Amino acid sequence: MATVNNGIHVPVMLNEVLDYLNLKKEGIYVDCTFGKGGHSRSILEKLEKGKLIAFEWDEETANLVQKDKLFLSSQFHLINDNFANLEEHLKKMNIQEVDGFLFDLGLSSDQLAEEGRGFSYRLNSPLDMRMSGKSKLKAEDIINNYSCEKLADIFYHYGEERRARIIARKICYRRKKEKITNTEQLVGIIASCFSRKTNKHPARKAFQALRIFINNELENLTQALEVALKYLTLDGRIIVISYHSLEDRIVKQLFKKMSLENNFYVVTKKPLAPNSEEISYNHRARSAKMRVIFHHG
Repeated sequence: MATVNNGIHVPVMLNEVLDYLNLKKEGIYVDCTFGKGGHSRSILEKLEKGKLIAFEWDEETANLVQKDKLFLSSQFHLINDNFANLEEHLKKMNIQEVDGFLFDLGLSSDQLAEEGRGFSYRLNSPLDMRMSGKSKLKAEDIINNYSCEKLADIFYHYGEERRARIIARKICYRRKKEKITNTEQLVGIIASCFSRKTNKHPARKAFQALRIFINNELENLTQALEVALKYLTLDGRIIVISYHSLEDRIVKQLFKKMSLENNFYVVTKKPLAPNSEEISYNHRARSAKMRVIFHHG
């Protein structure tokens, strides 16, 4: 996840990423979540004869690369696809080992601010929430067609929302009267299920749940991490920055399993967090947790 500070793209925990990747000037690296390219830019600048491969599922974001001269380098290759298809692309490129992988799993400020995407509960947008236009399932389809029980399951399992059943019942009641087509309608329904006002927005967990479910985020992360561990060379590192407990739990458990069964060492016994200075200018980084695993001989 990144934000924009005075027009400048600010990647999360950049110094920590560069330190823990331990970049080799001739190494091969994969940025599985290119976004606006903040991490990729800094990695690419440090490579001399190495190669950087980046994945970006969002077509609109991927197209912006064409405007940046740095990313026109022969050392850089951008793949407009989901990182779940990591192994397929590594095989196509005849890459057998990778020196480092980076996953920064959060949404960017630009994605949240795009009114047509439906990611933000603070903007009135169509209920979409797809990371890629190639995907067919939209949030509107789920909200208006899924059973009350299925909606409750999504809110509970992917958003850890304790009021999942109450919210689901309210949605099912409201959609009988009118179709729910935009975020403003959905936020209003969710907010009506909470009697007390808190510092945190009442719709945040339900919106998270819908986005994760629609984009198959947890399954894609598990699949990509397993492939990354398979391709990681000796002395290689995998860095994952997550922003909610569901993602972090997957990373933690998989890293622990690999450290017990194979020649892997979990560098971060406890996840690293951004320092107070970074949070002061990039408040979206406050929930970030970084975990690192190392492949030793």
